[in-house]
Amino acid sequence: MRDTFIIISRSHPEDLSSGREATTYKLATLLLLTSVFLYGASVPNLSLICLFPCLVLIFFLKNKNVTVSFLLDASLVFLFAFLYYTMCVLFEITTEDDWLKSKMMFLIANMTIAYIIGYFLAQNYTNISVILGVTVGGLFTYALLSTASYAMNHLGEVASNNYLIAERAVPSFWNGGTINGPIIGIYFSLSICLISMIYSRINLLLKGCFLVLAATSIFFNLMLQNRSPIYAGALAFSLATLMYITQMKLTHKKLVLLIILFCLMPLNLFFIDFSETKSLLENPFMDRLLSEGLDTPRYALWYKGLIGLFEYPMGGAKTDFSPFDYAHNLWLDVGWYVGVIPMLLLLVIQLKHVPYLLSFLKKKPDQSYGVIGLSVSFFVAMMVEPTLIASYTYVTLFFFFIGYLKGFHLHADLAGKGERR
Repeated sequence: MRDTFIIISRSHPEDLSSGREATTYKLATLLLLTSVFLYGASVPNLSLICLFPCLVLIFFLKNKNVTVSFLLDASLVFLFAFLYYTMCVLFEITTEDDWLKSKMMFLIANMTIAYIIGYFLAQNYTNISVILGVTVGGLFTYALLSTASYAMNHLGEVASNNYLIAERAVPSFWNGGTINGPIIGIYFSLSICLISMIYSRINLLLKGCFLVLAATSIFFNLMLQNRSPIYAGALAFSLATLMYITQMKLTHKKLVLLIILFCLMPLNLFFIDFSETKSLLENPFMDRLLSEGLDTPRYALWYKGLIGLFEYPMGGAKTDFSPFDYAHNLWLDVGWYVGVIPMLLLLVIQLKHVPYLLSFLKKKPDQSYGVIGLSVSFFVAMMVEPTLIASYTYVTLFFFFIGYLKGFHLHADLAGKGERR
């Protein structure tokens, strides 16, 4: 897959001193990364405008290659955001119409700008660990501050309930508005799925940081009684383990060691004190997990959502999902709100970027564990939660992520051409 039909190519003038050029480039990169982090932190008003200066910062980057494919994809992202938010306002189907009308242009621009930032940043900065940390860090900080502050302020109540938050909702750390537990869960899910980074070839300190993020996110997800992020984390870790095993050079000694470890694992059952284990399982979260497992009312909601696409192809939120409010699926919720055309447009954008994900996995296998973890987290969240309705910030950062994958593909293609010459 080639994506190197370049129509614009710019770099810093050669007459700049190397020191000045390096300083300018590093500062622009740092400010871009900081802006993405601040956006994810969801600070009121600041998050809405912090991406706009990035359009100027892009001009100070060293590599600025623009392809026809990029212009097409960026236009599709803009078109989707424009159709979604303008139709939401025209249909008057949200409970926050006044807020949406006043902020609509910011929301549309942020989605497009985030995609553009990811694309150009990938051509100049290839430290994937930092990119993943920035993508996840802002959302993690916001979720952590909101959940931890609530738990500390209601410590007695939470402790008496087996350290679970019965309401499955917490007030926002910034403005006190209610955030549903499942939405906090998808923020934490991104960090949980970065547990796959333990297989990456990075230093131990950085691995430790990712493990702390994952462990903290698991702890607070358990407090909020969220199942999906735990499943997503398990899936991401399983895929990362499979990737690691298929990439490692299995000598006879390593193969024998793996077989011994797998054989010894069942023996652990003989050393578990099941009387203590039983007490751990006796809490509302584990009762829900053991009794329901993968069962969920979402299956019925998805069926209603699919039928609704044929009954109301222009949207308008006419399908009745009662007693629930949404279809709990990104694509079905978009179709329910604004119709089939924006939903298909979103699907086209996402499917067009699957080859770029596969290209990254192929070209950078040693750095792919975090990327596959983040991809799994995004996919699971979009499958089971109303992500765009509940958090435009989350979906905007998704566009940043796929924009980065596209830009990285171009960067790798150009580097490969340079080597062949």
